[in-house]
Amino acid sequence: MASFKAIIVILLTHLFNSVSSAYLLVHNYDHTNWYSSFNFKNEPDPTKGTVEYISLAEAQSTGLTRIINNQVYLGVDNTTNIPATSQSGRKSIWLTSKDTFRHGILIGDFAHVPGSVCGTWPGFWTIREQPNQPYAEIDILESFNDRTFAYSTLHTSTQCSFNAPPSSYSGILNEGFTDCTLDTPGCSAKGPEGSYGAGFNQNGGGVYALHWTNAFLRIYFWPRNAIPHDITVGYPSPERWGLPVANFDGYAPESACNIERSFPSEQTIYFDTTFCGAMAGGKGWSDWSGCKAKTGVNTCEEYVRTRPGDFDEAYWLVNSVKIYQ
Repeated sequence: MASFKAIIVILLTHLFNSVSSAYLLVHNYDHTNWYSSFNFKNEPDPTKGTVEYISLAEAQSTGLTRIINNQVYLGVDNTTNIPATSQSGRKSIWLTSKDTFRHGILIGDFAHVPGSVCGTWPGFWTIREQPNQPYAEIDILESFNDRTFAYSTLHTSTQCSFNAPPSSYSGILNEGFTDCTLDTPGCSAKGPEGSYGAGFNQNGGGVYALHWTNAFLRIYFWPRNAIPHDITVGYPSPERWGLPVANFDGYAPESACNIERSFPSEQTIYFDTTFCGAMAGGKGWSDWSGCKAKTGVNTCEEYVRTRPGDFDEAYWLVNSVKIYQ
C-alpha cells in the first residue's frame, strides 16, 4: 500500500508541475553534448582584449577545456609568461551556440565562474546573429576584475530605454544607466554580493535565468542553496520566482522600448573570458577597481601577460545550460 501511495504522489507531482508550467525543455547542453553544441571561435576579440581565442582542438589538447566529474571546464592559459612588450594576448575560450532561440527561458547552472581575478572580463550572454536585423545583446552575467557581483545589461541599435520601479527587481540600477543604445554603456543592473566571483564559488555556484517574452526581459540569480524547486525538477515556473535581479519591462511607466522591435531576432548563446579591454583595462584597471593598487602593476595588459599563475581561478565549471519554450 505504501508503495502504491508513493506512486500516486509522484504522478500527481508530475501532473501538477506539467500543468503549472507552460514551458517545455527544448535544448539541454551538458557534458554529454557540449562540444557538438557550441562553436569554439578562434577569431580576433571584437572587444579588443589582451586575449587569443583558440580552437576546440587546441583547447582540448592544452587542457583549457575538459570534462571533470560530468561538468564542463572552460579555462584560460595559466602557465605561459608572455613578454610585457609583446602584442600577444593570453589564450582563452570564446563559445557560440549552434542553436538559436527567441522568447522563452534560458537557464545556466554554474558550479564555478571566474573568481574575481584582476584582468579578467568574463560573460554569459546572448546576441542576435542575423546581419540584416537590429543589433541586440543580452548580457545575463558579466563582470570584471576583482568585482564580487555581476552586471546584467542590454545593448541595442534601436532607441530603447528601461527604468522599471525599484520595487520590481532586487538588483540596483547601475550608475543610473537606463539607455540601452549602442553609444551608451547600456541599460544595466547590479546583482547582489556573491552573484559573481569568489563569493559565488564559495557558495557552491548558482543559477542564472533569462525570461524573455514580447513584453519584458527579466534576469534572475539564485545561489546554490536557494534554487527554486521547479527549476531543479525541470518544470520552470517564473510566476513562483519572486523578484528578478534585473527587470527590463517594456510596459513600465518610465520605460521607452518596444521589445519586439528592439529584439526581433533569434539570439545565439555566448560564453567568453577576455582580458583587459574596455571594462577591465584602462579606467577599469586604475579607477573602477582596486587592481592597480592591489597588484602593483601599472597596466592591465602588462599584468595579464606576465602573471600567468594569478589566473588559476579564471575558469567556468558548467553543470548545464537549458532552453525552455
